[in-house]
Amino acid sequence: MAPGANIKERYALGRFPLAHKGMGEVWPAQDTLLERPVIVKFINAAMMDMELVRRFRREALLTARLDHPGVPAIYDIGEHSGRPYVVLQKINGIALSDLVAEQGPLPIGWVAAIGAQISSVLIAARRLGLVHRDIKPSNVMLDTSGAVKVLDFGLAVTPDDERFSRITQTGQSLGTVGYMAPEQVLGERPDHRTDLYGLGATLFDLLTGRPPFDAVTTMTTLRHQLDTPPPRPGELRPEIPEALDDLVHALLALHPGDRPASAADVYTVLAPLSQDLPPIPGVLDDTAEAVQAYAAIVGRVPHQARAKPPITAVQAEPDLEQAIRQAEQLQAAGEIRAAVREWRRLAEAHARQHGDDDPLVFDLLRRAARAHVDLGEPGWALRQLNMLLQSRIRADGPEHAAVLDLRQEIARLRQERATSPPPQRRPPSADR
Repeated sequence: MAPGANIKERYALGRFPLAHKGMGEVWPAQDTLLERPVIVKFINAAMMDMELVRRFRREALLTARLDHPGVPAIYDIGEHSGRPYVVLQKINGIALSDLVAEQGPLPIGWVAAIGAQISSVLIAARRLGLVHRDIKPSNVMLDTSGAVKVLDFGLAVTPDDERFSRITQTGQSLGTVGYMAPEQVLGERPDHRTDLYGLGATLFDLLTGRPPFDAVTTMTTLRHQLDTPPPRPGELRPEIPEALDDLVHALLALHPGDRPASAADVYTVLAPLSQDLPPIPGVLDDTAEAVQAYAAIVGRVPHQARAKPPITAVQAEPDLEQAIRQAEQLQAAGEIRAAVREWRRLAEAHARQHGDDDPLVFDLLRRAARAHVDLGEPGWALRQLNMLLQSRIRADGPEHAAVLDLRQEIARLRQERATSPPPQRRPPSADR
């Protein structure tokens, strides 16, 4: 593209492109009709083919469908001199990768606030069945008000998207080394928990100033991801709250079933930690405005109040009943880790058919959380039960019988923990 070119007799390009890498060539521009700055993104002319054109258009359409303040708005799409383009909202801010490079590890409150905002975007994406597959610091921007924007849906897929296997066969990148989930490395089918891994790796980077897995070569990095337990940011930064340390560790679990069940569960942990938001000189206009922007975005976490039958009245299908009995037998035989994984697998399978708020999903996840008490991990059990409590309150309201019963169980477990000798902190484990 020539500097100053006029696209559609409306968008006047700037003097220099902002970026020229990958499949996109990005230019600042002025929308002369609405008198506002915009971004115009073209396909890289040297790489253009029919498959790339389809990917480019698809990214624009997916991004447009994801109507959320944490995603740049799509204003227009078209073709100029044979090259497809998309017109995007201009973000006045900085990529998180550049922010960490300039500032070092970020204040804990800001890490939690940024993570909560990304979680809200992932909640919206899951409603549409979208998996981003490339959540990383360079794909997230913090604007001058403190609001987060998640960029680049070029690798996004839906669960029934056959393109996933085709992309794998053509050898195109499925993510970014050090941030993509193990199932992406292994070429397995992704789901919403794939993005939770990328979020965990991003939070680790923001907290410590380095990615969780970073070796000299790509192969060594990938081997560490697949063969070693996920690291804890608290080992590099001791002042990190235990709840945040445990969350990042869980998000980086090797197996998807060992990660938090949903982005909404991640949000419930991060939001309370987002209270202390100190100024970031040279980045944010005003901290008060940043708090308002943050609250407006993360407030989009869905709140539902639908009547549900009591948990005790829920009946499982015959095949599921047999699987539940097998999980109970595993736990009775002392194979508690295996039982936990089975409870979570059953909960995920049932949620796909009946929704995350189905009472039986709640019951299965509650069993998985309780099992951590038998493993000598009451703190982990409490955190899981508290996340379940917040989910049930959103779904059924604070006075539902299941909510009141769970409150009592949490209070009882806290009392037992308070009167027991403090356990030693367990070493990092990939089995959770």
